[in-house]
Amino acid sequence: MISSIHKTYSKGEKAFNNKNFLEAKKYLIAVVEHDVNHYASYLLLFEILNKSNSPLLKSVVAELKRLNPNISLDYRPTPKPKKIIKNTSIVTISYIKLMLQQGKKLQAKKSLNAIIKHSKIKKQIVEAEKLLQTLNAKKDQK
Repeated sequence: MISSIHKTYSKGEKAFNNKNFLEAKKYLIAVVEHDVNHYASYLLLFEILNKSNSPLLKSVVAELKRLNPNISLDYRPTPKPKKIIKNTSIVTISYIKLMLQQGKKLQAKKSLNAIIKHSKIKKQIVEAEKLLQTLNAKKDQK
């Protein structure tokens, strides 16, 4: 527990003014842990964290808006990373038929499912579905 919120805030402010942001952050976080309404600490934390895109920034912004709903901050949340789509190379139907001639049924089925799932060409999808049904029908006959 900190002995005095004001003294701790003053140490954090002094460290901030001396551009010792790591130390300032430590003091300011200690202050807001003991006084969730210490507006000045949140402002300085915002200044420190906004430069580093810290994950803590979002909660500091929320607290600032809670304490002062009319506050105007130069804050743009970092966008969520776009979902990375695995690069699936789709092979042609003729190549899949060659796989089947070579006895690579499992690989052919995977490629057919990839065509069905990822292809944008309706004709190719229909042909892949028919070929997959034929493969599955032969499997069921055995």
